[in-house]
Amino acid sequence: TGSGCTASASADARPDVEVVALERSGGALDVARANAARLGVARRVALVEGDFREPPEAWRGRADVVVSNPPYVSEGAFRDLEPEVRDHEPREALVPGPSGLEAYRCLAPVALGLLRPGGSLVLELGWDSEAGAREAVAAAGFDSIDVRPDLRRIPRVLTARRPEGPT
Repeated sequence: TGSGCTASASADARPDVEVVALERSGGALDVARANAARLGVARRVALVEGDFREPPEAWRGRADVVVSNPPYVSEGAFRDLEPEVRDHEPREALVPGPSGLEAYRCLAPVALGLLRPGGSLVLELGWDSEAGAREAVAAAGFDSIDVRPDLRRIPRVLTARRPEGPT
């Protein structure tokens, strides 16, 4: 969840849903807690310390939606980032590995296991990650894959659906 902005914004936009956010950094969780409190949604955002590679077993098959803004910057692109991004964000929050696609490849099968049949996956995309993210999500078993552009017409949000029935 990082700073918790997506979790808190989701809770703010949808007062009828329960939001559970996972983060492995205790420092980032402190920031997320403060942000949720500032937005008045702290009671509806459960912040859990952990890693998306190994979510709690009790979460399997229970989620209606999994939303993630995973790290997606390749090691090569990291060197070329603007200093205000490169020098002020933790490297691991931006770079998942050499290609920048490693988090999608890891997250997609995990998300499939967390979702109920018919549940949705929503991912933020990096400026050049559409093809790799589509491939990872399809390989995990998702269908109904769609990508929407941002205001600059860069592919930015991928949505996919867990098929009905067993996976």
